[in-house]
Amino acid sequence: MNQLNICIAGLGNVGSNLISTIEKNKDFIASKASFLINIKGISAKNPNKKRIFKLKNYKWFHNPLDLLTINDCNVLIELIGDEKGISYNLVKKSLEKKINVITANKALLAKNGSELFRLAEKNNVLLLYEAAVAGGIPIIRTLKQNIFLHNIKRISGILNGTTNYILTTMFNKNKSFDEVLEIAKDKGYTTTNEAELDIGGLDSAHKLTLLTTLCFGSVINYNNNNVTGLANIETFDLINAYKLGYKIKLISEASLINNQIYCVTEPKLISINNPLANVDGVLNAIYLETDQLESLFLEGEGAGGKATASSVISDLYEIASNTNIKSLGYSNKKLINFKKLDISAIKSLYYLRIMTKDIAGVLSKITSYFKNFNISIEKILQLPDTSNKEKPIPIIITTHEVQKKILMKVINKIEKQKFVLAKITIIQIDKNL
Repeated sequence: MNQLNICIAGLGNVGSNLISTIEKNKDFIASKASFLINIKGISAKNPNKKRIFKLKNYKWFHNPLDLLTINDCNVLIELIGDEKGISYNLVKKSLEKKINVITANKALLAKNGSELFRLAEKNNVLLLYEAAVAGGIPIIRTLKQNIFLHNIKRISGILNGTTNYILTTMFNKNKSFDEVLEIAKDKGYTTTNEAELDIGGLDSAHKLTLLTTLCFGSVINYNNNNVTGLANIETFDLINAYKLGYKIKLISEASLINNQIYCVTEPKLISINNPLANVDGVLNAIYLETDQLESLFLEGEGAGGKATASSVISDLYEIASNTNIKSLGYSNKKLINFKKLDISAIKSLYYLRIMTKDIAGVLSKITSYFKNFNISIEKILQLPDTSNKEKPIPIIITTHEVQKKILMKVINKIEKQKFVLAKITIIQIDKNL
């Protein structure tokens, strides 16, 4: 029976659950997969923190880089989570020493992946990252193995559980964004430090960067992303979107259009009949379209200690199996540096919320601007508060297909009008979802 000697750097929720899972399932793994997992060393910031396993059972290293002094370490598991700094140094030095690496660090790979994956390939070791994208959903292995020989047309999905929980709770409980964000923090779904990455869409964009490379063989390039977060979404928008037959979700989507990379994370209105619309709470989901499968839908726990630890263990199994599959599926030499698509030229439907003064002639003035630019309006909802003439009137407009760069010309003119009281909210309606 083979023995896999591992070292673990980072003992937060994921790292602690990983050790706990290994302890509980060590014999089961050995009997089913014929290899033993042996934890040779662990490291974290605080040796005095209470954890769900007995710290004294393992050799402690105050400096995670000292884990690399263990001569027979086969796998370094990086769960610290820094985009650069100690996480980068630890992963790079491990690969240089020809030690396999497993990480849940999507930001590290999205920003530095080109260098690190080249280094792994050069030294004939694996850099695996199932835990970095969508928690317990086996999307990386699905793309690298199950459907690697499919021509993937498009990948789209909900890649951040915190934002999905916020949008779900705002709609179901009729609570404001700020109220729900505090609830999410109390429940441990995000922290003050993480919230900006979550609600700004950056966490999802990091994950989409890796998925884009796996789907289309593109060079890892975080700068290919176009990112819009949840800052301008209000409960009012969620309710009215539903009345129009849609739900608003933070959608990450990538495809090749005219041999250029389309890579976008933004709130979108999607049909209530689409499976993604019914993915609620902290769950993640991914929707794939290929030349051989019209649709493949994966849904599951996108975060949390146990779910993410399960993905780390799946990567350990891949290493123990002595696979010949590259870390990215592709050889680094075959990755293509696609040009970034100008998304402002793409035609789409749009939802607009315009907050105006309660005065005569506002609606006719607004619609005249759309007419001047030949933008066709599908629906208009004017929702005055008859009990209070001083309150702004929200005007909801949905458009037919229009290029965003043309739409923005109209928006810029309307926003300059004195009767407009706030920046206009613009959300794409995705007719394909």
